[in-house]
Amino acid sequence: MRFVDQFETRFLFPGAADSLCLRCARSLLTGEAGGISAASSESSAELANLIASRPTYSPVTASVVAFLKHVPPFHFLPEDELRAVAATAALEYFPRDTQILTAGVRRAGSLFIVQKGGVKLTVQTEDGAEVVFDYRSEGELFGLLSVMGGDVVRLDVTALEDTICYSIPSERIQQLIATYPEVGNYLYRSSFTRYMDRSLREIRARAKPLGDGERLLYSLSAGDVGRRAGITCEASFDVREAAARMDQAHATCLFVTDDGGAVIGIVTDRDFRSFIARGVPSGASVTSIMSSPVITVGRSERAFQVLLRMLARDIHHVLVTDESGRPDGVITHHDLMLLQGKSPLFVARQIERQETVDGLASVQNQVTALIPLLMREGAKANHISRVIAEINDRTVAKIMAIAEQQLGPPPARYCWLALGSEGRREQTLKTDQDNALVYDDVSDTERPAVEEYFARLAAFAGDALVHCGYPLCSGDYMASNPRWRLPLSEWKRQFETWMADAKLLDLQDAVIFFDMRPVAGDANLCDELTRHYGELLPRSSAFKSVLAFLSSMHKPPLGFFRTFVLQRSGEHRHEFDIKLTGTHPIVHAARIFALDAGIQRTNTVDRLLALQSVEYEDGKLLNDLQEAFEFLLLLRLETHLRQLEAGQQPSNYVNPETLTALQKSLLKEAFHSVTRVQAAVEARFKSALWAQLR
Repeated sequence: MRFVDQFETRFLFPGAADSLCLRCARSLLTGEAGGISAASSESSAELANLIASRPTYSPVTASVVAFLKHVPPFHFLPEDELRAVAATAALEYFPRDTQILTAGVRRAGSLFIVQKGGVKLTVQTEDGAEVVFDYRSEGELFGLLSVMGGDVVRLDVTALEDTICYSIPSERIQQLIATYPEVGNYLYRSSFTRYMDRSLREIRARAKPLGDGERLLYSLSAGDVGRRAGITCEASFDVREAAARMDQAHATCLFVTDDGGAVIGIVTDRDFRSFIARGVPSGASVTSIMSSPVITVGRSERAFQVLLRMLARDIHHVLVTDESGRPDGVITHHDLMLLQGKSPLFVARQIERQETVDGLASVQNQVTALIPLLMREGAKANHISRVIAEINDRTVAKIMAIAEQQLGPPPARYCWLALGSEGRREQTLKTDQDNALVYDDVSDTERPAVEEYFARLAAFAGDALVHCGYPLCSGDYMASNPRWRLPLSEWKRQFETWMADAKLLDLQDAVIFFDMRPVAGDANLCDELTRHYGELLPRSSAFKSVLAFLSSMHKPPLGFFRTFVLQRSGEHRHEFDIKLTGTHPIVHAARIFALDAGIQRTNTVDRLLALQSVEYEDGKLLNDLQEAFEFLLLLRLETHLRQLEAGQQPSNYVNPETLTALQKSLLKEAFHSVTRVQAAVEARFKSALWAQLR
């Protein structure tokens, strides 16, 4: 709807109520803070009385003047000229997703200034795809090109959210340009019509975007990279025949197939060296030295996904298959290193070569250097955190191997557990330690010696991690704490206690244990523990209700008209905590949904994808949450890197004034998704317990 100084009202969308017009008018006339209030409906007669009693220089004009004083180029104008401009301005409201301007239509007729909300400027490519050209938020202009050029609109402009704009007639803008050179200079500098037209032509005509060598890892598919044909041989081949075929093809690996042509194993250069070293008979079948099963990827998978699989499984070769599952090519770690220039695989290999804690610490400096490289390549935040997690896991596993060399072999099976963000593979930079240890039950006579060994093991590991740059946990959630270093039976009882007697304070401490995963030792112990509490979940409604309450404790920092709510005082004045109010509510919601659905995964994105596959919750909400989480995690990474570059300690506090218009807009969308999922959690799990917990 539109309000001018004479209070002419027109509706821009069907079904709008007079009461909404009245609320808008009253807030403008009376100068109420916060824009449109939530007042109840009144009659149109009251609006007429308000209009009749308005002063000559109305609060409407005053509010427009106050706003334009801080918007270039209007801030160049003297007070009387500002009042004259304000008198011609209209206040227009556009609901979310309203197309405000349409490309190809004759001139806009007005210059728009966003007062609240935001818009996106898009263009259609020749193949019908939508390309986002720019975003505009509070205090920014759009419609400028058509106003200045006097011709058609060049871009589609759509409201990203409920948006309020001031619109000023193009004739008034042209008059300002003619009268005030500084206004014209500013507007001309910010437009460059011919340059914009050329840019739009390039966008419309562009094919698939190609990046430089660093971006290829994320833009190319496995089929693009794995162009080298995979060499195969039948299972009936003996070792020498297989070696001859591989040598003839100058290949570093060979895939073994069964009678039907399906790949059943892989043989590499390393396998042939082992064959010679072990003195295997020359007539031995190639199946006696092959490795199985073979890790395969489809042609359409991204090269970065291939890298993650190589890291996770410590392998050098991956088979690329076509749509029917037949061999189509092979990718080696060397292929990926050539794409990257610097490689996480290289860092992982460096870790594997170290034999001392000092050596491991020296390699860790390379890990932080990988993050800006991966971000520059366009990697998703979830991919970056997984790379960090893989490298961290290798560091921990190497530390445990060094510890066992110094302390001797363990007296019982054990498993080193990663908890919290490390357990979810969602670390940004090197956060503090969150770990625990579970070991086999032993007899009472063996217990003291076993406890003593694992106490020394945990202390060694904790000190080594500190040396490698992982600080101690301030909450003491570490295996060095006897409370979190227990035999399997006691761990089971601990989970039974948490779930049978659910208390908020206890679960605030315990929640990180529901993200645990194995990193070193015997993973079967961790599997048995997660299987145990999984069996308890269907009968633990109170536990799930309290756990769900955690996801609603911290609301996203959005106020009326979705403006950011910031801290008003203290060290973080004008900032908000993006972890506490952004990523954490999504993590909590994904966790409780996954536990309730019986999904035994820890990574937040993996949980959301699994929930979509079983249709646990609204699919659009789950998809929006995934995108919101990716964006918030990436923003945290960028913030941490910026702080490190400035010599500061990484913090989760963000000042929205440091963000671009695009980031602000996406941030609001992400927070809106958080609000929606908190409502979904409440609808599913809220109980009478919540009244006691508040």
